[in-house]
Amino acid sequence: MKILKAKKDGSVIISYVEDASSFFRRFMGLMYRKSLPKGHGLLLTPCNEIHTFGMKFDIDVITMSKDGEVLFIDRAVKPHKVRKKVNNGYKVLELNSGDADLLKIQTGDIIVFE
Repeated sequence: MKILKAKKDGSVIISYVEDASSFFRRFMGLMYRKSLPKGHGLLLTPCNEIHTFGMKFDIDVITMSKDGEVLFIDRAVKPHKVRKKVNNGYKVLELNSGDADLLKIQTGDIIVFE
């Protein structure tokens, strides 16, 4: 599994982001995990719509364009939900509930993954 770092304004905001760019990794996502370790994330690419079936904890869902612009933030998404498709969405970053605010991620920010 490839691990990425997420940067905003040139600074690392998340040092452990799982790259879910294969069909199987996107399909599995965070299903059936008991938790996501503190300070970790999961990047689904390409993706612009998610569900939380099979999940056991709430997450923040950040939908971004191809160039990493934050288009929409869906906070504290509960398990067993289907979230709406976001126009021009290409990447989805899943974080623990509350992390989007903790990291001060806002619509319009650019997040780069390396």
